[in-house]
Amino acid sequence: MILCQPKFLGYWSFANGMKPLDESWNAWVNENIARGCDTQELLSILLRHEFDIRSIRTAMGIHFPEHSPLALAAEHREAAPVDLDSVTNARLTRPGGGAVQFDTPKVQLYLIDKFLSGDECDEVVAIIDRNLRPSTVTIPATDKTFRTSRTSDLSRVGSPIVARLDDKIARAVGIRPSYSEDIQAQRYDVGQQFGPHTDFFEPGTSEYLEFGGGRGNRTWTFMVYLNDVEVGGATYFVALDHAFSPVKGTALAWNNLRPDGTVNRDTMHAGMPVIAGHKIIITKWFRERGMGAMRYDD
Repeated sequence: MILCQPKFLGYWSFANGMKPLDESWNAWVNENIARGCDTQELLSILLRHEFDIRSIRTAMGIHFPEHSPLALAAEHREAAPVDLDSVTNARLTRPGGGAVQFDTPKVQLYLIDKFLSGDECDEVVAIIDRNLRPSTVTIPATDKTFRTSRTSDLSRVGSPIVARLDDKIARAVGIRPSYSEDIQAQRYDVGQQFGPHTDFFEPGTSEYLEFGGGRGNRTWTFMVYLNDVEVGGATYFVALDHAFSPVKGTALAWNNLRPDGTVNRDTMHAGMPVIAGHKIIITKWFRERGMGAMRYDD
């Protein structure tokens, strides 16, 4: 297989959302087709840089891989518009919602103090500790120390406490549960961590095809610390150079997308190693698409 020639991308390549190919990108497509570049790889590169599928189809002409799963997924994604206003202006972002915005223009990032009481945290922790499995990642990692926590699939437990918590999170964000994933929990013991990563699925990749599907990308991440950690275990945002130390009952939430719907790479974060004690959190992710209206009636 002949690999596509790389192209200097510049900042603008990730900045403007779904867009048509300009003259230089059209020339790049023609050059690589003439070289015999694999058309599936070519399509993947163009989708990863968030060009719209119609523009790609026009540029590739008869070489467009009509039955490619990536092409079918992209066409489905663009055919069903996302309610970006409800995502960007979710209830969480408005005054009076109980959330405090972190001071940065890079990410929509909010904290909610005492989102759960100490007793609520303890109840959920007891359920988590009885239902743990090794944590996984959506992109296989060769570094086995990249993510070393354990996960609890709380939605499968069938607990009324979890059901109430699931509803409480959805109402705090202001987006209905049908636009969300099942709630999860993670436990980190001494030395365990989660290396720098983003929560969104990389557009135009097999990861997006497998995990994005018809529901689209992840929008909001909502995380709650269920205990105070003796030493370590902070959530560190790389682009912000800021670490949030775990505080029992505190919620941390951020939007993984920009207002134009493109992924926000400044949301890259890491679960720092626990040095003493342990850390337990719950996490709920929201999606671009679901059933019915996205937002709750205000």
